[in-house]
Amino acid sequence: MSFRSFCLVLLLLPMAAWADIRGIDLYARGEFEKAVPVFRQEMENPRRSDKEKARARIYLAASLFALEMRVDATRELEELARLYPEQRVDPNRFPPNFVALAEKARATVETEELRKQTEAAKAEQERLAAEAERGRREAEALGQPQGPDGEVTAPVEPHAASSFRLRPELFGYVDVLGRSGGYGFGATAGYGGLEAGVRAMPGPEGRWGMGLEVGYVFGRGSFQPRVALRGTHVVGVGLGGGGVVGARLTLLPQLTLMADVGFEGFNVDAAGSYRSTVLVASTGVGFNLF
Repeated sequence: MSFRSFCLVLLLLPMAAWADIRGIDLYARGEFEKAVPVFRQEMENPRRSDKEKARARIYLAASLFALEMRVDATRELEELARLYPEQRVDPNRFPPNFVALAEKARATVETEELRKQTEAAKAEQERLAAEAERGRREAEALGQPQGPDGEVTAPVEPHAASSFRLRPELFGYVDVLGRSGGYGFGATAGYGGLEAGVRAMPGPEGRWGMGLEVGYVFGRGSFQPRVALRGTHVVGVGLGGGGVVGARLTLLPQLTLMADVGFEGFNVDAAGSYRSTVLVASTGVGFNLF
């Protein structure tokens, strides 16, 4: 084989690799008007692979470019970049001006895609902001507190029922049946819904009463209903006990308002103004240490 024949083979090898696409021979002979409809048919041929359709589009654009239909060629090259971004125009097979046009079309498509991604990200941010604003307005309508980003936060509940608490207390009381009363002091410790407390009260005739309560509070909010069992020993009088119902109201983290009504029966050992049954109502305030 002569050197000239060898060089001709080398030049024809790239063309032979794409020779399976109809119309390439027309393009090679410069019959661009005849090649255009053939390449369009190849692009729509369902038996062609995506790679073969991409090649046909390149040759279609090159034929249009050769016919000085630059707008149509640019449109085909942009569509090539959208549908087959991995397919590039080979500078060894096509004229430099056409290769430059293909690169410009690819850059235009990449800019479009970047703009679309930016607009999509902006739209998503606006959607999230609108949802946060809608949630904020709904929370305001329901009276729920919110975080700085508009997220609804759980209300802070003073002394939630799952926490340990210790509370010194001052209270006043009245015996509803005997119409006598006084004041007292004590302390309550609790964990969860359970509570236990002690209290001391000066009574008639200078006799002090010492009490012990075990109870349960319901709920986790600032208002908590309460039930308890109470035992009371009045010095020199006797021992009594009974049930208690009441409530606790925590308006401030440091203070709890208390109200109770208790019915107790006593085994009276001493004569005097003490009776065997009492109905005691009490109100007071507790100082929340924990």
